[in-house]
Amino acid sequence: METGHARKYIESAVARYEMAVKLQPKYAAKEPLKVIAISRQIGSGGRAIAEKLGSRLGCTVWGREILDVLASQAGGDYRARMFESLDEKKQGAIDDLVSDFFGQVATHTYYYLLPRAIFTIAQSDAIFLGRGANLILPQAFHVRITASMETRTRRIMDREKLSRPAAEERVRESDHQRETFLKEFAHSINVKKYRNEFDLLISTDRIAPDAATAIILRGFELFQKNTQHDIREGGRKSIS
Repeated sequence: METGHARKYIESAVARYEMAVKLQPKYAAKEPLKVIAISRQIGSGGRAIAEKLGSRLGCTVWGREILDVLASQAGGDYRARMFESLDEKKQGAIDDLVSDFFGQVATHTYYYLLPRAIFTIAQSDAIFLGRGANLILPQAFHVRITASMETRTRRIMDREKLSRPAAEERVRESDHQRETFLKEFAHSINVKKYRNEFDLLISTDRIAPDAATAIILRGFELFQKNTQHDIREGGRKSIS
């Protein structure tokens, strides 16, 4: 997987992350981070929507393939570069968060390294596509993108040039694999509720990618305003 175009894409994403962290002001007040975690079904158009969001918001999209590399031994060099670009305070906070989830679990297991990669990436603006990022990033805007079985089957038939039975099997197998992963990942981090915990759910049966992108952008804008309001109110209450 990490060859040719894939390697260049991952290298580019990591380089953009390093630059974004480097450019962040260390002491001056700054805008809240833009962090969106997208969960989607195969054939729902979630990847295209995520890419459109990334373009509109100026954020790197971290898809399942990149996160898998960062959570594997092959991604060790990338992880080290990203982690070490942070200051020691943030590094310590990430280590504490992962330790809270896993205790003394061996440091080279997939389910240990995946959260570490996600926490590290979330120190800068980012859009996560899949891999259960919504389960461990409460500060992120959580979006679920779905479509009916009929719509997804038709799209897979067109995209992968499959017969209807083969496309239906492809959709069912993908759904099973993703459900299995989420169940195992949620169990590993002691999360009991991992379904339907989203700020926004969109069905793309009748909503085109551009329209879905616009809806998410508006929802994210309102989410950020509400979050900032809660922070300010919390600060006032703690002072009084």
